[in-house]
Amino acid sequence: MPSGGYRPGAGRPRKNPLEKKIEGKPAAVPAKPKPTKKIQTEDVMTEYFSMAMKECEKEVPSADALRKELEDYIAARGCEGLVAPQTITDYVLNRQGFLACEAMNRKIGRMTKELKLSPYVTAGSAYYKAMQADFNLILQVINRYSGNQAEEKNAFLELLTNRGF
Repeated sequence: MPSGGYRPGAGRPRKNPLEKKIEGKPAAVPAKPKPTKKIQTEDVMTEYFSMAMKECEKEVPSADALRKELEDYIAARGCEGLVAPQTITDYVLNRQGFLACEAMNRKIGRMTKELKLSPYVTAGSAYYKAMQADFNLILQVINRYSGNQAEEKNAFLELLTNRGF
């Protein structure tokens, strides 16, 4: 007749590892797994970025033009000198990379012959996420220190308050 397995908690209780040390028995230490294969890390995005920039240099604006556009926007909001220059540089390079990858996607398509995503789709989405994070940092500084602290009127919110909500 089958027993149906062991009951939880049945049997002799296990000893605490500190008690084993006191008794002179070595505590069992789990062995750390050794890496079996060394992974070569490559920066694939820079390779695709350089190829895309060579192919699409006429369609993608220069880094100087993108930087000037962003600095003009920051200055118009009255926050020049408050945004870190490195953040602006990161945003400009990520935006340029995203635009270059999107231009390549328009040229060669988003799918390869094997019906897989083009590497430019993956690289473009990574550039877009990084660009968005940098722009959010810039907007946080602008929203915090901008001279224009008044909120814009929200028509939907105004309708709700007029109805008694």
